[in-house]
Amino acid sequence: MTPQRLTRLEQNQRNRELLLAAARRVFLARGYHAATLEQIADEAGFSKGVVYSQFESKADMFMALLAQRIEQRAAENSRAVEGASGAEAIARLRDQALRREESEYDWGLLLIEFRVHAARDPELNRRYAAAHARTLEGLQGVIGAVYERSGETPPLPPRQLAQFILTLSVGTRLERAVDPDAPGNSVAFELLTRITGPHAPSLDGAGQTRRLA
Repeated sequence: MTPQRLTRLEQNQRNRELLLAAARRVFLARGYHAATLEQIADEAGFSKGVVYSQFESKADMFMALLAQRIEQRAAENSRAVEGASGAEAIARLRDQALRREESEYDWGLLLIEFRVHAARDPELNRRYAAAHARTLEGLQGVIGAVYERSGETPPLPPRQLAQFILTLSVGTRLERAVDPDAPGNSVAFELLTRITGPHAPSLDGAGQTRRLA
């Protein structure tokens, strides 16, 4: 049977997916600044013209890669906390972050490199800030839904817990980039576990997690 030919829309989508997969490999291997669109095109087996038919620039390609990763992380976070109470959900998110730290260490460094680059470009910084806001809002939504479902009041507002988790992840990556022997997320997330554990202070200072009426 003759294989069915892809429509133009399907071909464009396939090309985009192949380019993003190639971009991830090249960015991780070379870093954001050293990577070029020519290298990414070669990695994907395309001409540079195909790259420009999908992306306006290297930064545009990286932002598309980041958007893809944000969606993947959001789905992973939702699956991780299924059926969990508030404190247990935070512990699961902690464990997932620890696994990511080990398996995606190079991605974390790449993201930090791009953050610094974007900070010097107002328009790119605006786009990156919007992407970061989606990450934060997604994590906040997962945490808020868990506490609402379990009937517990979180020891901190869900947005602050989400900010805390993201800040810990970035901070420990920076420390390990300077000192590979520096404590990783395990120490930082131990503090988070104590804050959110069953005996953590509640918002009213009662010393235990309050229940919603």
